[in-house]
Amino acid sequence: MKHKFLFLIVLLAFAMQTIAQQDPHYSHFMFNQPSYNPAYCGTSGMINGTMIYRDQWMGLTGGPKTLMLSADAPVRLFGTSGGAGITLINDEIGYESNFTAKLAYAYHIQAGSGMLSFGVDAGLFNKSINGDWQFPDEHESIFAGKTRKMIFDLGAGMYYNVGGLTLGLSSMHVMKPVLDFSEDGETYMARHYYFTGTYNISLANSLFELTPGFILMSDGSTMQADINVNLLYNKKVWGGVTYRNEDAIAILAGFTLMGDLKVGAAYEFGLSKLRKTNSGSFELMLGYAFMPERSKPAQKVRSVRFL
Repeated sequence: MKHKFLFLIVLLAFAMQTIAQQDPHYSHFMFNQPSYNPAYCGTSGMINGTMIYRDQWMGLTGGPKTLMLSADAPVRLFGTSGGAGITLINDEIGYESNFTAKLAYAYHIQAGSGMLSFGVDAGLFNKSINGDWQFPDEHESIFAGKTRKMIFDLGAGMYYNVGGLTLGLSSMHVMKPVLDFSEDGETYMARHYYFTGTYNISLANSLFELTPGFILMSDGSTMQADINVNLLYNKKVWGGVTYRNEDAIAILAGFTLMGDLKVGAAYEFGLSKLRKTNSGSFELMLGYAFMPERSKPAQKVRSVRFL
């Protein structure tokens, strides 16, 4: 019961005015946690693969289009429990194309009746700018031709799971790396913070489960919060709704095929002034999860001759 009260307090605390960040965001944030919190890797005890394609603000010229691929699995390193993961993200918006490739490792420890995990990720971030991209208002680009810059990037996080309650805290672009385009100018990746939570509620009818969740994203000066509720039927079919404060409402639906393959879709109805310039946002999610095969330890068999 105390977990329910804790989760409710945290959930209500983030019902505040927020705006979007540099990093891409997802309606299916509950399915791609390794991309923004390396500590999640391996905590499910399964090998997971996830793909998310997002077309934001459909019909708006230069609207964001994002493809995210991630995989994570439990591992044992030097006799300790942990997890490893990989994430690839291609994010295009207007004249920019951003590509991220990173590897993650998480260290798991038992904390009371729950599991506490600490994780780090490291990788490369590449920003490409196409100066030949045609602006809708026909203004000239500040860049001539095409240019790109690649930098090293770091992230870190922690994750806790107990009794159906999960909480995660992480930071991406920890070193705030600078992208220097020489005479064209420079920019940097703002440090981003993520706070997430979910709580699994078993209902009177054992075929149904209710899972409220939230994600809070901030770069230290602005914030964005998503609050979600998903209803799962027979562990195979789900539907839900997400509210992004003063920005959008998303409807989610999905199902599981063959026990391992998850297929989900989401459609967002805009609430901001941009809603008049586009026909909403669409997101497709594919996920595959299975238990790793574990070799059985050799058994000692006593012969009756040597009892």
